Amino acid sequence: MIETHYDSEALKEMCNQIDLLEYASQSVDFTKRGRDTYAAHCPLHVDKTPSLFITPSKNAFYCQSCHQGGNLLTWLIKMEHLSFKEATEKLCQLSGKDISEMKVCESLRYYKSLKRMQEEKRVGVVKREILPESRIERYSDEVPQEWVDEGISADVMKQFQIRVDTHSNRIVYPVRDKEFNLIGFKGRTRFPNYKSLNIQKYMNYTKIGTTDFFAGMKESLPYIKEKNEIIIFEGLKSVLKLWSWGKQLNAVSSETSVLTIEQIKIILSMGIKNVVIAYDNDVGLYEIKNKMQILRRFANVFAVIDSRKILSESKMSPVDDGEEIWNQLYARRIKI
Repeated sequence: MIETHYDSEALKEMCNQIDLLEYASQSVDFTKRGRDTYAAHCPLHVDKTPSLFITPSKNAFYCQSCHQGGNLLTWLIKMEHLSFKEATEKLCQLSGKDISEMKVCESLRYYKSLKRMQEEKRVGVVKREILPESRIERYSDEVPQEWVDEGISADVMKQFQIRVDTHSNRIVYPVRDKEFNLIGFKGRTRFPNYKSLNIQKYMNYTKIGTTDFFAGMKESLPYIKEKNEIIIFEGLKSVLKLWSWGKQLNAVSSETSVLTIEQIKIILSMGIKNVVIAYDNDVGLYEIKNKMQILRRFANVFAVIDSRKILSESKMSPVDDGEEIWNQLYARRIKI
């Protein structure tokens, strides 16, 4: 069950905007006692002498006998015996606010506060340049045969604008920000022995900074919304394989095995209920649970884990052994 969180600052502000004495007097008979005090018999217990007080200047109540007190939200919970959710809904009704706004605000406020604590400090803020779409023509429209041999459709590669940099011998794809503006290109080496050659497997052609986007989101977004589910791989190549099978098109790549705060914000803003983490086989369940602690507060999070050791290698994507194996792994996904 998804835990719902509300914006505590917004709730406090709504309580301050509503006159507690005026509202409470609808059900409890208060009498003025002094310049800034109103008293009544507390409805929570037998109260021979009035012990429930409201101080209008503080817009708060307090019972000297049962020691219950607080603002209007607390009044709704204690005096009207409402759950926190029910009291929040009623407070929103009294204030004319949309409760859904409270939920979204809490999510964003929560992540904003956590952002300062994230290890993203290692990635500096980079001023990005929006590139013209024609920039992709710098690279060859050659279809990488090795990817075709792995089962990736040439049509799918064309749809995702996969190109080849013949100068560096890399398979290249566009990098787009969350508004789908072209901000750069990323290249994957075609040299199988890249480690012995001391060549980076992946290379960004421009400075990107914090990963505040998902590769493949432009193509997959309609299907993500349709299914109310997002499947997240480490690399775009896995997304292309899934697309080539033509069934699950609601997949993207986070480009690493750690979701950044900005990526989590994107998921939250979309209102997606189900998130499926399908990272490479060397990322275990415990590690995924640890990395997804934040996201699990706001969505159903599942992990695709090879617990039965059906993948042929220890470090590979869940889609690398074909559609049948993927279907088995996806069917046994674990809620975390």
